[in-house]
Amino acid sequence: MKSSNLVKYILDTNILMKFEKWIPIEVNSFFWEKMEETLLLGKWVLLDVVVSEIKWEKNLFNWCKKQKEKGLTTKISDEDRNRGVEINNLYNMIDQNTGKSTTDTYIIAHAEANGLGVFSDEMFKDKDKIFNKIPDVCNALKVKNIRKPILFFRNIGFKN
Repeated sequence: MKSSNLVKYILDTNILMKFEKWIPIEVNSFFWEKMEETLLLGKWVLLDVVVSEIKWEKNLFNWCKKQKEKGLTTKISDEDRNRGVEINNLYNMIDQNTGKSTTDTYIIAHAEANGLGVFSDEMFKDKDKIFNKIPDVCNALKVKNIRKPILFFRNIGFKN
């Protein structure tokens, strides 16, 4: 794949949590060191709003905190926040009772504004559900989105 075809992806919170579940930091430091290395090289994006959602997984919380302390997290802008509100008004993503999916709108807004893609494990919304999911909105806004880890790993050049 030519470097001009590479897409830089923002990782959704659910991806980091699944990585920690299936590739625990305490048993596979190599994987997490490579993730940090590729983040440092600017091959993917870790948003501050994603980091703020990591609360219950202690090792992942500490890993994210370390990335933030090293200046490797990206802060969303006021424009991203405003666009997130617009996105929700257009596509109804946020459950107003729980606030769930607020971060999703910011992820999409930041991706849209910066020509990035979104790596999330979310599926398209079910027909009987009222809230849109990341793939629904990314497709509507023509923001690249993926669900398969292998696509992400190939894209960032993750190899042994």
